[in-house]
Amino acid sequence: MPIRWKTLQKTVAACGVGAGISFLYMTRGIQLVPLAPADRIFHSKYYAEFNPNGNPAIHDWYVKSVPLDQINPELLDDRRKLLERFCGGVWAGNGFALQRTLHTLFDRTSASEDQIWFSAELLQSDYRVGTDIAGNFEVLDRSDGSILIRGGDKTSSRGLRSLDGLIELTACIDRERNVAEFGFKSLFFQGSGATRKFPIPKPLVWMHEQYAKALLASGVQYVLK
Repeated sequence: MPIRWKTLQKTVAACGVGAGISFLYMTRGIQLVPLAPADRIFHSKYYAEFNPNGNPAIHDWYVKSVPLDQINPELLDDRRKLLERFCGGVWAGNGFALQRTLHTLFDRTSASEDQIWFSAELLQSDYRVGTDIAGNFEVLDRSDGSILIRGGDKTSSRGLRSLDGLIELTACIDRERNVAEFGFKSLFFQGSGATRKFPIPKPLVWMHEQYAKALLASGVQYVLK
């Protein structure tokens, strides 16, 4: 049976429009916050260690506020659990689904037993220091309100990288404003060698920003009632 190209084109176009509408709906209410040079992520020991030459970095910080009456009440009594569920949703949700599938197909081996790959594992993890997410992200540090993660390359690459990154996920409850605020902060750079170039070509920066928003939105979906 011959391929009906016009039908296929219409289907692809419709899927594209549908995906665009879905993305806009998911990411509504997400705000871009200026990331000041004084921000703690620029002054962390990990940034100094992984970017010893001070190479240029691309960075962004997105936040979303959600009314407390929309949050799963079981998570409101334990801010650590709220953060862990948000973080789990970032990696288990639709935003990371395609990338996780590709990593599973091409990177997962018999030596991956200590890594977490599947949605159930990602949602149940406590994201303690050393947690390995899909062989490509590693928890470096955490507190009750934030989790700092290294990305940019496989976790087996322990030294300086041609592309390196720090991601900070945050969750806090503001009783005065009656909201929970979730944040996705990222910083990507070239760690090996010295350069004046940014690690990602400018045309791709916009795509990176949309991806960051999609990951944030995915995480928020998992803390709702």
